[in-house]
Amino acid sequence: MAAATQPKRPFRWHIAVFLAPAVLIYTAIMILPLAGTLQFSFFRNIDQSQVFVGFDNFRTLFGDPRWSSGFWNALRNNTWFFIVHMLVQNPIGVMLAALLASPKLRFSAFYRTAIFVPTILSFVIVGFAWKLILSPLWGVAPNLLDLIGLKSLFTPWLGKEAYALTTLALISVW
Repeated sequence: MAAATQPKRPFRWHIAVFLAPAVLIYTAIMILPLAGTLQFSFFRNIDQSQVFVGFDNFRTLFGDPRWSSGFWNALRNNTWFFIVHMLVQNPIGVMLAALLASPKLRFSAFYRTAIFVPTILSFVIVGFAWKLILSPLWGVAPNLLDLIGLKSLFTPWLGKEAYALTTLALISVW
């Protein structure tokens, strides 16, 4: 008995056609500059010419105290920002998606719109709004905390170095 052969599925060209513009734009805007930056990291400008130095720039970055302290500080800040973002944004997003998918929820279209509107607002407007909310002089946050008896917890979160990064990470989740 001969083995049954399954017909070959035709290649779906329309998928490649629709993906091609996005891939080209992403490559032009993200991949090529990233590759150029990586290439520049192996060179140094000496006497107005580019000289290949290999990993010497990386040794300077990691070993020289003038450079390494700033690098490790930036890496630590970015890691903390990422952790706060992931630990807060993902659970809230999953919870809201599950809640809004409920067929028993009334006005779900309104809630979806209200949640999505801040993502289309300009970053400048959103930043100014948060500045208004968190201002210790004329902001809403101190008054709201006072209404529930927690005014003692308020501090100028954006003005104190110890709290500013975490506050910005939490604001970016919204």
